[in-house]
Amino acid sequence: MGVDSTAAPRRSGIATAHQAGEKWSVEVLLEEDDRQYTVFLNRTFVTEALASSAGEQVVAEWEAGRVRVRDLMLQELAASYRRLRTLHKTMQPTTVPATRAAWDHAIGAWEGLGWIGTTDAARYRDHVLHAFDGETNPVRRHKLQPDPDAAL
Repeated sequence: MGVDSTAAPRRSGIATAHQAGEKWSVEVLLEEDDRQYTVFLNRTFVTEALASSAGEQVVAEWEAGRVRVRDLMLQELAASYRRLRTLHKTMQPTTVPATRAAWDHAIGAWEGLGWIGTTDAARYRDHVLHAFDGETNPVRRHKLQPDPDAAL
């Protein structure tokens, strides 16, 4: 009996809340067949319970195939850009990058300026590699709402 090549990929995930000062962030570890992806959600939460709930919802949508890892990665990248833009008035580039080359340049510049560490830079580069590798569909722009918990 042959293997069904139309079978949906096996997906699973785990959400982990991390305290960041007085707020909470969420890291989701997503697994699809033999690949793993780590993505941080694009906002912070005032309680651990809210953070955990949001992470569990993303994992459930991932497992059900209603959300793509590419979209989650692009959301994290755009949120990182937005956060850095609020901290650094001389932000480069002046708009959210939309191509692989533009992201590569931005990440290198941010790392060189000390705005992000090597761990974040490596994760962002992996996101860019995955999000733009072999993708024929255009990048879907994500309108990011201001994080109501973020200090401006």
